[in-house]
Parts: sequence; structure tokens; C-alpha cells
Amino acid sequence: MICQNVAMSTGAGHSSTGLRERKKARTREALSEAAIARFARQGFDGTTVEEIAEACEVSPRTFFRYFPTKEDVLFADAAARRERLLSVIAERPVGEPAFTALCAAMRTLTADYRDDRDALVARSKIVAASPHLQAYKAEHQHGWEADVVDVLERRAFAQHEAVRRDELVLVTAVTTAALRVALDAWVADASAPDLGVLLDDAFARLATGFDATRMMAKTTGET
Repeated sequence: MICQNVAMSTGAGHSSTGLRERKKARTREALSEAAIARFARQGFDGTTVEEIAEACEVSPRTFFRYFPTKEDVLFADAAARRERLLSVIAERPVGEPAFTALCAAMRTLTADYRDDRDALVARSKIVAASPHLQAYKAEHQHGWEADVVDVLERRAFAQHEAVRRDELVLVTAVTTAALRVALDAWVADASAPDLGVLLDDAFARLATGFDATRMMAKTTGET
């Protein structure tokens, strides 16, 4: 079993930093997998940190070295995806509109999501059964949006571009919502179109709406 293998390997001392980091990564992954399996069987509230740790033959103290809270273990991949998204946004071509940069950056996450579909389906069911987790997820998504706005604002300032923060907040909110809607639809239905198709469709509809809004504002200004 993964957890047993991790427990055995992490007990040995090695001087290699690379080996230690790989073992840490395996322990983190094993804890996440054990948590999701138990949450699916027992529910989030019915599972303790002690049970998750025991499944991997590590101590609760070890668990908390990897995850500050029980909630965090369910979203173990969130931080890495957020950092990747922020990095891609920051590296988008100079002069590219914020909406275009965001759409392109969010598309880069689709490959990761495809690879993790089974885990995403399991997590979706766990979250749906817990109002507490729904609130936790919403709070962290809001944190994602704030980080994205900060990166967009720094990007605009670096390009000496005049930008209103509330406009960046709006663009970020709607593109994040499009990603969430496409992802939820894809996770909920195994026969749904590919995630990339759903995402492109959502972004296309947003772009059409933005174009209509700009045309309306222009017409109003001319009358």
C-alpha cells in the first residue's frame, strides 16, 4: 500500500536533499489520498486527523507538518495550481488585455484537471455533502481571485498602463466563474464535452458579452 511504503521510507535517514524532497512529496500525496478515501466513506465530519495519519502510519504531528488543517488536505493541489496560474499570467505578452491573458492562463490548468478527474469527482461529492467545506472552498476561491488581481495590477503598472483595480476585480471574477462553471459541468457528467471545449465556450460567451457592453457604452457616449 502507498501509505505503508511511505511510512517505511520516511523512517530512514538520508543525506540527499533530493531524496528527502521526493519522500516528502510521497508522504504528502499519501496523506491526501488516504484523506479523500476516508472522507468518501465516512464523510468529512466523521473522519479525524488521527485516522488519516494512522492510515499512513505517521503521527498526527506529521500530518500537521504537511497540512495546517483537515480542510487543507482535501485541497492539497490548490496552492501549486494557484502559483502556476499566477506565473503564467505574469509571463503573458506585454500589451495583452487582462481578459485575454486570464483566459490563456486558465487554459493551462486544463491538462492538470484532466489528469486528476477521478480525484476531482470524489472531492466534488465530499464538498457537496458538507456546508462547512462549501464555505471553505468559496473563501479560498476568493483568495485566488485577490492574488490574480494583484498580479494583473503589477503587470499593468510594469507596462505603464492606466488601470482601474475594480475593472481587474470584475474581469477576474467573471473569468474565474467561467472556469468554475466549466469545471463543475465536466466533473458532474462523464459524457460531457472535453474540459477545454467547455472552457473555450464559456470564455467565448464572456467575450461576446464584453464586446456588447463596450458597444453599448460607445453608443451611449455618442448620443
